[in-house]
Amino acid sequence: MPVTSTIDAARITELTDRDTRFTRPGSGGITVVANTDSTNAHLSRMVRSGQTGFRILVADHQDGGHGRFSRPWQAPAGTALLMSALVPASRDPQDWGWLSMVAGLAVTEAVEATTGAGRDRVTLKWPNDVLLDQHREHGGKLCGILSERVEGPAGSHAVIGIGINTSMDRSELPVPTATSLALCGLAHDRERLAAAVVEALDHLIGVWLATGTVRGIYRDRCDTIGRPVRLTFDPAKVGGGPTRIEGVGADIEMDGSIVVATAEGRCAFSAADVEHLRPVGNPRLTP
Repeated sequence: MPVTSTIDAARITELTDRDTRFTRPGSGGITVVANTDSTNAHLSRMVRSGQTGFRILVADHQDGGHGRFSRPWQAPAGTALLMSALVPASRDPQDWGWLSMVAGLAVTEAVEATTGAGRDRVTLKWPNDVLLDQHREHGGKLCGILSERVEGPAGSHAVIGIGINTSMDRSELPVPTATSLALCGLAHDRERLAAAVVEALDHLIGVWLATGTVRGIYRDRCDTIGRPVRLTFDPAKVGGGPTRIEGVGADIEMDGSIVVATAEGRCAFSAADVEHLRPVGNPRLTP
């Protein structure tokens, strides 16, 4: 796949609402670098050196990107939107788990807004996996997300990292189960997509800063609710219990855990790999 030209910070800023936390006067603004180890690590170093303020960092390429559970998420230069948001925050510790879900919501909204794809194609799977054309041959996971809490002289900050596969071909994907906007036949203008992500993040972070949660918004959009699912657990963390269960996604707890209705009753889980199973008949079930 031909490599897209270097992303332009000025165009992203031009396409973004000027009154977001990230773009209004006095913010850190939107910065683009050609290459870094990872946008999250880059912003984390800034926090530890004493810098603060809402800001967005975008990279054309990164050498050490990774997602949850330290899983690598790599992309050839110019074939993905690689960005991180810096958010100064003083919310209680129990609220911070929502931020990776904020990122998943923001990506979902941005992809729908910039491509015209609807909920029949864009899937938000608990907790923050954004899938595109999930049950089609070319479909799969579209992005990697990692939210981290970083302490510095100016206090606590959230660093929210997002990597969206834009123009990759099949040979360039980070994992075989991934896909890209181009492979799904959708528009993949990185600058327009970045602007849409910034605007969605601004709204959702505003809700989180005010309330400590985005549960209502997330529950309404999460496609795991009402779906037959299989949850797989790390054997080292389940203490001898089952490593796999099946059921129907039923609800989202106040702490962001997924509630699954199983044959034994409803159970809540805070960490698991979730697989959406192909339903028989109605694609969405009543849990």
